[in-house]
Amino acid sequence: MKGTRSPRARKPLRRSNPDRFDVIVIGAGSAGLPLAIRAAERGARVLQLEADYRIGGTLHWSSGQISAAGTRLQHSQGIEDSPDEHFRDAQRIAHGRIDPVVLRLFVDQAAATIDWLMDLGFAPAPGTPVAGEAHEAYSTRRYLWGANKGLSILDALRPSHERWVREGRIDLRLQNRMTGLLTDARGAVIGVRASTPAGELEFLGRNVVLASGGYAANPELWKKLTPAYPLCSHANPYSRGDGIVAAKELGAAVDGSDKFLCTFAGVLENPGDPRTGSLLLLSPGARKVWEIFVDRHGRRFMQEDHPSIDYRERALLRQPGTRMHIVFDHAILQNAATITLEPTASYRARFGRHPAFVKAKTLTELARKLGVSAANLQRSIREYNAAVAARVDQRQGKQFLIRPIAKPPFYAIKAQGLTVVSPAGLKVDRKLRVIGGNGRPIRNLYAAGEVLGFGRTSGDAFVGGLSLTPALTFGRLLGEELLSW
Repeated sequence: MKGTRSPRARKPLRRSNPDRFDVIVIGAGSAGLPLAIRAAERGARVLQLEADYRIGGTLHWSSGQISAAGTRLQHSQGIEDSPDEHFRDAQRIAHGRIDPVVLRLFVDQAAATIDWLMDLGFAPAPGTPVAGEAHEAYSTRRYLWGANKGLSILDALRPSHERWVREGRIDLRLQNRMTGLLTDARGAVIGVRASTPAGELEFLGRNVVLASGGYAANPELWKKLTPAYPLCSHANPYSRGDGIVAAKELGAAVDGSDKFLCTFAGVLENPGDPRTGSLLLLSPGARKVWEIFVDRHGRRFMQEDHPSIDYRERALLRQPGTRMHIVFDHAILQNAATITLEPTASYRARFGRHPAFVKAKTLTELARKLGVSAANLQRSIREYNAAVAARVDQRQGKQFLIRPIAKPPFYAIKAQGLTVVSPAGLKVDRKLRVIGGNGRPIRNLYAAGEVLGFGRTSGDAFVGGLSLTPALTFGRLLGEELLSW
């Protein structure tokens, strides 16, 4: 039997059980939970390994936005929609860069997933579905969420999952982290190796499904898979790429790093730790944008309050290191809504105390602290103030021209693109089998969820619901139909 190797010597491992499980599920999040539930309902003996101390995975972090065409909810509201329309709409928003095989599988199955969630007790938020919210709009109302974000979905899945755990059909093992895949002499996957509270163990299974999430909490792996962009992660701390690493050791194909799109925008709470990213409230839909944004040269580079989030994210993506400076003065600090989620007093106290929150008596001093040209920064502010006076911004087209930037002290926030999902991931076929470098499936190995790469299901854009809903759908589909035992 072959297994993954490491430079250190390994002690002989104990077998967890002489019998094989029908399916081993790595992860208990948005893909792993529906998979385990539906497989258990089919009578399968399921082993579910989860590195976290709780189930739910990224559902604890997710906004919970999902989408599908042809749902009962749409029918009840007289909305005409189809999987073909969803396919075309998604590719339009994603510039044709979604994996067509994966997208086709998803749109054909997504409505059944949302109907199933509603049967389990999921309650869509009032007013949904909508065409667009937070991302570029669909042409049809198919986009929805629950009142408690991702936890609304977890709350719907939890009772069924707990039932099968109690009845012994699902053997759930928390704080068990997969460290490698086991193969036989022919290269077929026959189980996993895991680090457990009882030490390292091997588990045997007829099918292994990697539902272990992305890699946005693994700075070293990020540098290998997405080297063109710095990491400023606001993601599940257990998104460490375990499934990708294990599959790559067997020769699995990984792609999609070129489909990265940053979220607009954030700061690192700890500048030395790229996993400490936090979101700034810069969307004109969330608060009026009183400030201006300047680049590393001290020049404005975009319309700060442009209504399209896709425009704003791509404008930031084009900046070196996806970095920019948010510039304003004392009057704006006193009158505008805070840019962070913290209380006003805590927010204001950050300036001059945190490396990303800069305070200066003069614009020259502010430019020096930001490392930008003082002449450029002064010119940018002078031109902006003239636009405020004229009530028209001919240079960038900003609409909210409420105050000039003129009253010292002056302030800036060093912001950058935020990472909430991982673009690269494992390549799969229409049966969700992991594809090797030779173009053929690796026997008995499947994958679902963000381990496929956000770029595979959403292209190079944030398409409404096309991260969470494919994870739920592919987990459900594997548990219902695609796995064999």
